[in-house]
Amino acid sequence: MQLVAYRPEYRIYLDLLHNHVVYERRAEQTLAQAMPYFLADWQRVLLQLRPGFTMLCDVSHTLGPNVRLLPLYVTLREMLKAAGIAVMAEVHPCSLTMQPLSRALGQRLALPVFQFTDRAEAERFLQEHNAPVTSCFVA
Repeated sequence: MQLVAYRPEYRIYLDLLHNHVVYERRAEQTLAQAMPYFLADWQRVLLQLRPGFTMLCDVSHTLGPNVRLLPLYVTLREMLKAAGIAVMAEVHPCSLTMQPLSRALGQRLALPVFQFTDRAEAERFLQEHNAPVTSCFVA
């Protein structure tokens, strides 16, 4: 798993062999006013993936949704859909504060998103969908 974007607000890891991406949202994103490199980082990542890729999206280390960044989140999901995402497993904090927003975005764009509160469970789910996942979690 290769680290391809390391920002205070997030990390993106890429596994080209398994056509898989891992996105870790950090607590700093909850209070961010802007993320100028976010979409450019994702464009660079998506150019390297093939249609049918899988994604692990770990938002379990955040304080909650950041509605100021909602346009970025919508654009990212549109980009994921256009790039041919097969399935996404999201890991949410047990407080469930972000699940309703994520669910609404997934339904709006008809993305194959499955939600979990345990990262190991999400990784097992993706492995069952032909995406061997090597954990790259950084505490």
